[in-house]
Amino acid sequence: MSSRFAVSDRGVRVPLGLAEAVDVQFDGERVWSFNPQRERVGLTLGWVRWPVVLRPFLDGVVEVGLVCHTSGETVFQEQVGFGTGTDPIRLVDEDGHQMAVDKAGHLQRMFSRTDQAMTQAVLDSVERVLHDLREECGLEAFLAFGCLLGAVRDGHLIGHDSDADVSYLSRHTHPFDIILENKQAAATMRSLGWRITRMSAADFKIWTRPGGGRKVGIDVFAAFNVDERFYLMPSVTGTLDRSALLPVSEVTLEGRPFVAPARPLDLLEATYGPSWRVPDPSFSFAPSRATLRRLNGWMRNNRKHLRHWSDFYRSAPSERVPTTPSSLATWVADRLEPRQHILDVAAGNGRDSVYFAEQGHRVTALDGSTAARRLTRRLALQHGVKVRTKEVNLNDLFSTLTSGARFAHLDRPPQIYARFLLDAIEDDARDNFFRWAQMIQRRGGETFLEFRTWQGTLRAKAFPFHFRSLLRPSQVVAEIERYGGTVVHRQEGVGLASFENENPRVCRLVVRWT
Repeated sequence: MSSRFAVSDRGVRVPLGLAEAVDVQFDGERVWSFNPQRERVGLTLGWVRWPVVLRPFLDGVVEVGLVCHTSGETVFQEQVGFGTGTDPIRLVDEDGHQMAVDKAGHLQRMFSRTDQAMTQAVLDSVERVLHDLREECGLEAFLAFGCLLGAVRDGHLIGHDSDADVSYLSRHTHPFDIILENKQAAATMRSLGWRITRMSAADFKIWTRPGGGRKVGIDVFAAFNVDERFYLMPSVTGTLDRSALLPVSEVTLEGRPFVAPARPLDLLEATYGPSWRVPDPSFSFAPSRATLRRLNGWMRNNRKHLRHWSDFYRSAPSERVPTTPSSLATWVADRLEPRQHILDVAAGNGRDSVYFAEQGHRVTALDGSTAARRLTRRLALQHGVKVRTKEVNLNDLFSTLTSGARFAHLDRPPQIYARFLLDAIEDDARDNFFRWAQMIQRRGGETFLEFRTWQGTLRAKAFPFHFRSLLRPSQVVAEIERYGGTVVHRQEGVGLASFENENPRVCRLVVRWT
């Protein structure tokens, strides 16, 4: 049977018609599970493509095993070389703990790799979160998703799960009121000392280190009814009646009582389907296009590509990005007056931010990725310079406008620097960036831009999995002029941003907004 299976850079080949979930192991550790019958996009002539989040790690050698999840049969076991590397592949986090791809397609440390003391500490945090949501925020909160599934199925956390999930049933039925309620709850939880990351307009993640151990996320998802339709963030919808959730009941998880929906089985079937009782590490949500369009429009148009960049800047391939200044940074530095305030937008690992600080400038490095901002601070510390890091999310108009308003009121207009930003964001985010720059530099300053042209994007080789927009310089110039900007310098060509075996055609622009 093993001859019908194969593993390569292309992906995993399985027999056509195989319906059983397959666990993929690296050196005996499960790193990913998939069901070929669900891989409609990833399955081509029996080949299932590697998840995007795994691809940056596939450069080296590792013992690969394929195990049929239900039967436990090992159908493939070989040492496989990926890419051109010869070093062992290690899929671990920054603390050296084994990671795997979770149901959302993210690399995480699973509960199966967590000891009992840590498990109880995680549940302590879940208990506190539920208490604060119910008592301090006034929300009807309860266990949901994996935590509820584990409690009902066998009373234990699911081994192939990686975080904790709670939900609450909104008292509102209009998206605006649901959003406001969630925002107020996040603010209240933050005031209580919780570290919060907004994941959308109707869910947020609470970060905690239970017992001082590993970082664990507790997701807080809004459930609500709109037009007699039930929704549970991030992608569940159905005809579930409110009486299935309230008044709350109780379940036992790891020997501890937790608040649960009124009819847990009804919520689990709405969430996972009728086969929810059967363990399936390959499970992934597959909402309809209509559901995605509706929920994206209401709640989460502001998170595009953010997780990709966060995963990238936590991965080994990000170490290939140089820490020395780019040619654009040195070119810009020659044009600047001394002691400027520079806003480095999409600063990445901070290479250019640190260089500008070394030239005596005041630098604020802006990036939507927490991991990128962490790398910037680390590099600045290594070089003995000061660089402020700030979050800005150009997908989110609120974040764009509030950030722009703060910088617009500085005593002296700052200089704006954005290298390889425009071709890494979508049209609406690019519009927000131009709006942001125009706000900040009404009284002066220049915006320095460099982006891959459409030819340069098509030839991308170094990091081919990054999102790229196909931009023509004339298109970008027209967009700038529409927002009141004037291009005072324009340069196009190759040789301006070469890296490894890639020499893209790029465009440099200098813009004034006064």
